[in-house]
Amino acid sequence: VLTDQQLKIVFKTILGSGSVHTYRNYLIIILSHLCGLRSKELASLKVSDVMVGGKVVDTLRLIGSYTKGNKHRDIPLNNHKVINAIEKHITNQMEVRGRFVEPSSPLFRSQKGRFFSPNTMVRLIKRIYEDAGFGHASSHSGRRKFATTLIESGADINCVKVLMGHSSIQTTALYFSTNPKRLANLMTNLQM
Repeated sequence: VLTDQQLKIVFKTILGSGSVHTYRNYLIIILSHLCGLRSKELASLKVSDVMVGGKVVDTLRLIGSYTKGNKHRDIPLNNHKVINAIEKHITNQMEVRGRFVEPSSPLFRSQKGRFFSPNTMVRLIKRIYEDAGFGHASSHSGRRKFATTLIESGADINCVKVLMGHSSIQTTALYFSTNPKRLANLMTNLQM
């Protein structure tokens, strides 16, 4: 799991890159780390999934075709960093393209203006981490960090399961049982 300090380096690298894709890459990492989205889910998003009428939606509804298990999942979009990143990305897209961004267009456009494939999204995320000096990180690092942060914040296993989109509580339990900080806190607070 990337530390908070490492994640700051990733963001600093993205924002300092001067790339035409700065805000796109920033939003991809934000949605991965603060919403727990998978590469397939990121690649499937349309503009209308996150913004309607010039306003960021309150809840991101991931429809079944976007998700790993073909089950819909709702993610609250009330984190100010998420909202700001969405707004900056959409504004940047309008400036770069010189026109209104169609609601049905991909949130993250390939060079040909199409949706990214899930595999291309995996490679893009890997490259973003590599550019920041974290070659060990992968497209799943954001989800791992998301789950770890929820657990360390005291979220119960059912909330984490729902937000992660797991069909089995056993999958979610793996994040709990392997969280060293949580285990250390439990042992520290153990009293007789």
